[in-house]
Amino acid sequence: MISFREEFYKALAQVYPNGPEWDLVGVITQSSKVFTLSYDSKILSGIFEILTEPVIQRIADENNLILKKGVQNQYPEFTLFDEVNSHEKIAVDIKSTYRQRNVAGEVRPFSFTLGSYRSYLQDPKGTKGILYPYSDYKEHWVIGFIYDRNPGCKNVEIMNIIEASKLQAPYSNIEFFLQEKHKISGRTAGSGNTTNIGSIKSKTVADFADGVGPFQTKDEFENYWKNFVK
Repeated sequence: MISFREEFYKALAQVYPNGPEWDLVGVITQSSKVFTLSYDSKILSGIFEILTEPVIQRIADENNLILKKGVQNQYPEFTLFDEVNSHEKIAVDIKSTYRQRNVAGEVRPFSFTLGSYRSYLQDPKGTKGILYPYSDYKEHWVIGFIYDRNPGCKNVEIMNIIEASKLQAPYSNIEFFLQEKHKISGRTAGSGNTTNIGSIKSKTVADFADGVGPFQTKDEFENYWKNFVK
């Protein structure tokens, strides 16, 4: 079993030797037109997944692992596994959110949703809404991003490729963390009427990176959310 944390930071340095390159500004067509990116959170969550995938792929290549991607609304985004030890799969999910501030300009506590507790966790077979049976996964990791939205990128525009260097990215001040899911999970559901697991809340990424959540073990986390009733 690989050390996913160690392999992630090694692969990150290999893929982005000069530091992570988050400054994606648009999508190019074959006719050399550039569609700019808005700061819509659904779009940006997909962008962070795109920027992370080469790192996950490098981990797979360097360790002779198979990499499989989940389809839309299926957990997890990425699954890594050795074909010989296929019941020791590693789940990797990408999460992102933007900073919100109060009237004084101070960052409000932020959180993430960590997947539905009513799907594979509360499904007796552990196969609902998940790429492989839940029992096949030994580790569950979250790569989380927090950013400021760029108010100048509210709408999508069509530009010429020669103008790409002048375009602005829809986000700035990006911070990210890597942590096991059970270490950042909270004890309450996500906001609204969702059936999602809610993470801890904090004003700093450090709390997520350090995994200061209430669950000490993966088993404790699973037992709690398997029996959770909202």
